[in-house]
Amino acid sequence: MKQFSMINILLPTDFSANAQKAIDYAQALFQGKPATFHLVHIMDGAVPYGTTGIGTKRMSEAINKSLQEQSQEGLKATMSYLENHGMAAHHTFVPLTLGGSFLETIQKVISEKDIDYVIMGTKGASGIKEVVLGSNTSSVLGKVKAAVLAVPEQSIFEGMDEMVFATDYELDYSEKGLGPLLHIRRDHNARVSVLYLDEEQKGLSASQVEAKTHLQTVLKEESSDFFELDGVDVATGARLFTKSRKADFLCLVAKKHNKLVQLFRKSETKGLVNHADVPILVLNQTNF
Repeated sequence: MKQFSMINILLPTDFSANAQKAIDYAQALFQGKPATFHLVHIMDGAVPYGTTGIGTKRMSEAINKSLQEQSQEGLKATMSYLENHGMAAHHTFVPLTLGGSFLETIQKVISEKDIDYVIMGTKGASGIKEVVLGSNTSSVLGKVKAAVLAVPEQSIFEGMDEMVFATDYELDYSEKGLGPLLHIRRDHNARVSVLYLDEEQKGLSASQVEAKTHLQTVLKEESSDFFELDGVDVATGARLFTKSRKADFLCLVAKKHNKLVQLFRKSETKGLVNHADVPILVLNQTNF
């Protein structure tokens, strides 16, 4: 597992109240750790300069200049807010304005800055598919190497006692892949509740039993419990279990070919997040 001597966190912002709440949550979550927060505003409305028309070029330059100024003003206001509300001495904020497509820009920053977590706010009424930064943000899930933490607008960090890891036991579990989850668990001495949802009540296959045993081995030094729910759909089961345990957040692995991927389709995602009161940590399958 990667050793986090200094945590690099990407905070995409559109200067909304929800984005600010996510920033506040991120500061509190990593309160006791040295961290660099890359506060990034992406000008997704920027106009390309590659045109031949002189008038069109001048217009695009004017639009981009205006967008740049608005972005810098927003970042300045956010930094002022952070300074006035107190920043931990071991926390560093780096404001940055970038242009380009949302996903490509996020991927570039993650690569160049060695980002460990991408943390963003969500609108509770719209779910992950409509994160504050716009519908493009949904494309980040499962398509960036860093862990993504989606923070509902009503979430306020009040400690980390228990986290739910919902899984299908169809993964080659590793401490490296689970690193972002385990790092937070260890920082807060939290308990991990592993949840398997057997919607079709088929029971575990031989390969799933083997995967579960391996996961138990990976977590043997951690504070963890294992649970199973059957006869309930994935979204409902994950939501109700997390709520019944009064857990502080839910963790999933973004995958293409299993039941949990339903959580990232519009209807299932809304069904989960509309009723979720806790942040959702999304890990990438390629890191396992």
